[in-house]
Amino acid sequence: MKSRLCAFAALFAVWLTAFSLPAQEQNQREISPEEYKVYEAVFALMVDIPKKDPHVTIFSLTLNGKCGEEAEQIPLANGCSFLWIKPDTKEDVRRILFAEWADMENSTWSDFEGKSAASARLHEPISTPWKHRLVGPTDAPVQDWKSPDLAIFLSRVGFDLRKTEAMVYVLTFSYLNQVATAGDYFHFRLDKAGQWKPVGRLTYFTKKK
Repeated sequence: MKSRLCAFAALFAVWLTAFSLPAQEQNQREISPEEYKVYEAVFALMVDIPKKDPHVTIFSLTLNGKCGEEAEQIPLANGCSFLWIKPDTKEDVRRILFAEWADMENSTWSDFEGKSAASARLHEPISTPWKHRLVGPTDAPVQDWKSPDLAIFLSRVGFDLRKTEAMVYVLTFSYLNQVATAGDYFHFRLDKAGQWKPVGRLTYFTKKK
């Protein structure tokens, strides 16, 4: 009887592990309310668009660090992610960011790196200072949004353990002559009022008209 109980316990442990791993992965793909607050803090910085009443699309899948078909329909540079453009690796980008932001917590990068393993789906409501539309890779084009002025692609947000520091990557494809297509890493800290305030910005990629 004892051996049967041991065998059952071992089988139950295997079964529990098999079912808990997908749940963990699913939770990793859930975008938290705190992340949306950081996204909105980034958008609040983008108020100097040189066009009255600009139309901006936001891609509904977050960027990930993969290449080729595994990248899940996100835009690619040199066949791989815009987060670390080949020949750069994620370790190269890590070194660049820590050289620029020496006081950034290791846990902030670790959280960002872990979340960047796969894309997650954004959803409304998202607050922006301009008209926007959330668009996905299979969405049919909408008449008034066939030619947006800017198309924005977001990464997941990396937080430190206390969630007082954040970093995010924002890729902007521009269709305005006065605005360059660019990919920027943003660094934020939570102030005493509970608002995310920018403390650093690094332009990792840019393409002028």
